[in-house]
Amino acid sequence: MLGELTGAGAAAGNTRRQPRRLIGLLAILTIVFGAVMGALAGGGQAWAHAVLLQSSPAADAELDSSPESIVLTFNERLEDGLYYIRVLDRDKRQMTDNKPVMSDDRTQLSLKLPPLPKGTYLVTYHVISADGHPVDGTYLFAVGEQLDELAGGTYPETEHLHYEKDPFRSFGILDVLLFAARILYYLLLLAFTGWLLWLRWTPRLAPATREKLRAAAVRLQQAYAIGFIVWMWSQLPSLIGGSGADGLVYFFTRTTTGYAWIAGLALALLSFAVLYRRGWLDLVWVSLVWFAKSWLGHAAAYGPRSETLLLDWLHLAGASIWAGGLLLLLYLWRQDKEEARRFYPAFSNAALLVILLLAASGIFIVFIFLPDVTYVLETTWGLLLLAKTGLVVLVALTALGIRLAFRKDRPRAIGAWMRADAVLMLLICGVVGVFTYLTPQPENKPLNWHVMGEHMHMTAQISPKVPGVNDFTVKVWLPEQLGKPKQVILRLQDTEAPDIAPIVVPLAPAEDRTTEESFGMERHTYKSRGAYLPYAGYWQIEVRVMDSNDDETVYKNIIRVY
Repeated sequence: MLGELTGAGAAAGNTRRQPRRLIGLLAILTIVFGAVMGALAGGGQAWAHAVLLQSSPAADAELDSSPESIVLTFNERLEDGLYYIRVLDRDKRQMTDNKPVMSDDRTQLSLKLPPLPKGTYLVTYHVISADGHPVDGTYLFAVGEQLDELAGGTYPETEHLHYEKDPFRSFGILDVLLFAARILYYLLLLAFTGWLLWLRWTPRLAPATREKLRAAAVRLQQAYAIGFIVWMWSQLPSLIGGSGADGLVYFFTRTTTGYAWIAGLALALLSFAVLYRRGWLDLVWVSLVWFAKSWLGHAAAYGPRSETLLLDWLHLAGASIWAGGLLLLLYLWRQDKEEARRFYPAFSNAALLVILLLAASGIFIVFIFLPDVTYVLETTWGLLLLAKTGLVVLVALTALGIRLAFRKDRPRAIGAWMRADAVLMLLICGVVGVFTYLTPQPENKPLNWHVMGEHMHMTAQISPKVPGVNDFTVKVWLPEQLGKPKQVILRLQDTEAPDIAPIVVPLAPAEDRTTEESFGMERHTYKSRGAYLPYAGYWQIEVRVMDSNDDETVYKNIIRVY
């Protein structure tokens, strides 16, 4: 009798430990996967969704007189309120206490400047994109002097033309933990909300089994609340920037992202008071959790917003039903295989519908996010999306394997297929936890095209290289005895519309005080500004240079404007 009681107690203790072991294992795997994903993305694009399209003065500009203002233009809407632009001199003194002003469409910031004396200045800025992700950057410009006159490199952090903070550039333990916090939060959100729904609406389970699942649900609920707080705390420093306590208060009281965070935290804490009482109340709580999460991703930054938020909500719903149901099936298989067999038909039918829902909503989301579907091959976001798609295909194949194993009643095969499905789920959550923080659309980086030659060198520059108004610069190096070129022509041809005549950019000689390698030759600079790149696509750049001997050299290059 004592042995039976001891055995029963051990079994009960083992049952209570199962959820803890599962959560602990998921945490360890998530940290490892976070490190792997971070290392793979180490050379990729920056996290920030909003991208700086144009700055005035431009990065590395050398001005004759003080600019009236700093103007920064971004590719998408920004959060209103929690942003700054600071202008510092060589002694790191802030040149104005004026506050930047945001444009009505929330894509441009401008900071009015007092007259600046001769010197070199650093511009540093911090904004939050509409989907709740921080964007920081720093660059230099000079007034009445050359940037190269900076002895000793006063600003070592800005050794490049323009710098936007990318946490991958110095990937370390903190970045691993940041990755893990994001991925674990997303995984726990799917696992708990899905588990809760299956627990509520799976009538075939025995009362004793349901009690075990309820206990496991409480463990997941606790883990989700902790995961949300850890995730939120890990994001705060980068979102607040250098705004201190005032920025913290402003973030939670004046920004959409702050409201979504408060709603998510309140729902996580409120769950301990409202769940497991009424089925409709559980459903409302889960729906609100998904809705709050939708405001913290790409859906909040793209329009039409109502459609993107609805699609994202449906995507989260489908993912939660699949992930929570799969974890519950695995748990039942380890606890009571007969109960797992009774649960499987409902899960299998729902999983099929969920896969169709995920595919349909995912396709619609991609078409909304990307003006050109081929962009998926141009960004880390797109490549991870393709990886996720491949993993979903594997999920479909494992689902087929599970179905066949259940039909033939092969317990060992069932367990193996379910474990494979769980690994795929973890991989998908890891991918989503990473690419949610990447910008879907490729960045239009300024063109800096240099060609060396035996008797002539040429550089063509386009900044910011976007559809609309751009600055065009052509530099030509010629032997001094040849003097100035007779003619320098810059033409742009839409490669997809050869029947349209090329656009001629009207270049004019310009003063150039920058210090560059002379190559033993004399440099001649020509500039123009205007809307000569009217739309996105592939463009052929043609530069024709005729020297004083009437010898013409032609340079051609193909660029893509997104």
